[in-house]
Amino acid sequence: MKREGVNSFEEVKRKVDILAFIEKCTGQSPRRSGKGFTLPECPFCHGHGCFSITPEKQLYNCFQCSGKTGGDIFDFICKLRGCDKRGALEELAKEVGYELPALRSSKRDVREEIMSQTKEDWSLPQAKDAWEYLVNLRRLSPEVLKSHDVGYFCDRSRLIGILKKKGFTYDEINNSGILTRGFGTFYEILFGWRAYNGTLSGFVAGATKARLATVKPDEADGFPKYKNASDLQVDSPYNLYYAKRRVPEDATLVIVEGILDCLQMQSHGLLNTVALGGTTFKEGFGKALATTRFTRLILLLDSDKPGRHGTAQLIRLLIQAFPKFTLFVTEITALDPADESRRIKDPDELIIKLGADVLKKVIRYPAKAGPWLVLAMRERYDMKNTLDRDRAFEEVASLWGYLTDEVERKEILRYLADGSEMPQEDIRKTIEKYAQRNAPGDLSNRTEAAGPVTNRLTDQGVAPREQTGSRRQDKGQAGSERDRALRKKNKVLLRAYGAFVLQTRALAKAGLLWHVNRLTEAHVNLLRVLRRDPVKAQWMIETINQVFTAAKLKDLEGINTEIEQLCKQDDYDTGGE
Repeated sequence: MKREGVNSFEEVKRKVDILAFIEKCTGQSPRRSGKGFTLPECPFCHGHGCFSITPEKQLYNCFQCSGKTGGDIFDFICKLRGCDKRGALEELAKEVGYELPALRSSKRDVREEIMSQTKEDWSLPQAKDAWEYLVNLRRLSPEVLKSHDVGYFCDRSRLIGILKKKGFTYDEINNSGILTRGFGTFYEILFGWRAYNGTLSGFVAGATKARLATVKPDEADGFPKYKNASDLQVDSPYNLYYAKRRVPEDATLVIVEGILDCLQMQSHGLLNTVALGGTTFKEGFGKALATTRFTRLILLLDSDKPGRHGTAQLIRLLIQAFPKFTLFVTEITALDPADESRRIKDPDELIIKLGADVLKKVIRYPAKAGPWLVLAMRERYDMKNTLDRDRAFEEVASLWGYLTDEVERKEILRYLADGSEMPQEDIRKTIEKYAQRNAPGDLSNRTEAAGPVTNRLTDQGVAPREQTGSRRQDKGQAGSERDRALRKKNKVLLRAYGAFVLQTRALAKAGLLWHVNRLTEAHVNLLRVLRRDPVKAQWMIETINQVFTAAKLKDLEGINTEIEQLCKQDDYDTGGE
């Protein structure tokens, strides 16, 4: 008997045309070169004339890529999509119309059979209401629902009978998780959660709006919208198995809370999205993410208090344990058009009420994770209170050695200075001291880019203790002058920040998120000017205020023009003179 995997790989490889497939994937036309062909540009290193294809041997190679780059068509797909060999096999099998034999693991088989049967059951007459709930009310794409693991589960006894007829025992059915209370009765929608390697880890079930409406108020806690199957154990975020095959050019992955958030974003072309299934980052999630080709993570958890708290926890974990990733955070600030007293909660609701283009703009303008975390701290700590301020500094110090981007560090210092009205240089010294005290002998080894603690202190004008005695008097006068200049700048900054908050609220309330993003750019430029010329920054603040006073959110063209002008370097090099 032939081994299933080997036979499948050989059959698919025999059927595929490597030259045509690479041309289709890259959009480039290969040129004849000797016995083979050459692509104009390597899809991996983007070198020119270095990527060769030999159809006769079904191989490709690039002599310019770092490391080993070359192999057969499966190696090409693995590198291009960031997937494993099984994923490459499945993609190519679909491409050439080859039906893969099912894997023969009894535990996986029963779950796969359940998923297959519940997907077929969408054709049942009684499934109409649940399908219309997903497609019409929740506005999910029918194509996404069909291509993902989403099934209809309304009759537990019927499904058990079908599985028993196919030879599965009661214990196997019970171990699958579908006998969880409410599954197949109250909860009619079944979501399959795949592990990183593609096996079905288990199920999550959801209830329709009509079902939820039947629950009495005093029983609501016992009937959540979604319910995990008993003993559900997952090793990777929801949809990572599919998302890792479609890594975008900028290698960005968006992380949301809910399964429906993820499916909603999939329905509108945001394929690089995964869900945590809540605010908890489960064990194994980080390792699974680290094995993909994603390098930039954008956290987009819900805008409520648990979502913000979960975001802060996730930032601390990822910064320390997974330095591979560059972390960003973006938030939903738009107000509900039907109730302007509340903010829209999650991506699913945002798309339904304001459209997918608004969400795409939210994702396009994220903040760096470190500065976002400091802003979140300012909501918890009174930065004018000495004890609270020191707690905030110590919290930042615990992550300081992991933050190797100096631009990000300076932005963090600016936010801390704004909240505490202290000079940035003094804040940096305090943070460096706390970082050195809390992790003696270790901070300098966390990353080569961070450099030794003593070197970083010296770079900031802090000499080793034995050298400071003779310099203190000379530094005192210079320090006082710097403090006065910083206080002057901080006053201007506080005025800018106050104006920014009021204007942003007005724009967000009106649903003008494009203007919020552009106004943010203007204020970032203002901060740059502030460091060089407080007078010019003052002129920019007055200009922004004049725009809003004159326009009152009615003259959108005027707002567009003025904000775009403020965002241009050339304008604020000469403006105000």
